[in-house]
Amino acid sequence: MLDSVGLQLFVDEIPSVKFTALESLQLMESAYSQPVASVKKSSLNAVEEIGEEWCRVAERAGLFGAGGKFFVLLAGDEIDDVGWLCVKDLIGANLPGRLLSENGSIEFVAMSGNGRVVCSVMDEGDDYWVLSEEVQ
Repeated sequence: MLDSVGLQLFVDEIPSVKFTALESLQLMESAYSQPVASVKKSSLNAVEEIGEEWCRVAERAGLFGAGGKFFVLLAGDEIDDVGWLCVKDLIGANLPGRLLSENGSIEFVAMSGNGRVVCSVMDEGDDYWVLSEEVQ
């Protein structure tokens, strides 16, 4: 599926993190998480807009490492079994829209190579959210 959404997989890359994939997802979904960007689903181009917001937030937070690599968790039941995947976005635009077309969900969590920045797109009620956290 990664190829079909324009993500190049680097199988030899392993994140240096102190928490599991499931713990990262729980961090993003906690009651204390507030979006750094939000788009109403009723907006004409909501998915494209949230994709632009995610790129802006991720770049500003320093998510992308050498050569544009980052780690990603994709929506799905096996999230903790699959874990973090090191990828590079070969297309560079509208990752949420590409994921929606392929697996039916815009939701994903991304993390910098050093494990210090986590940035996600979430489907929350009437809105799409971008969340970003610095992890110590």
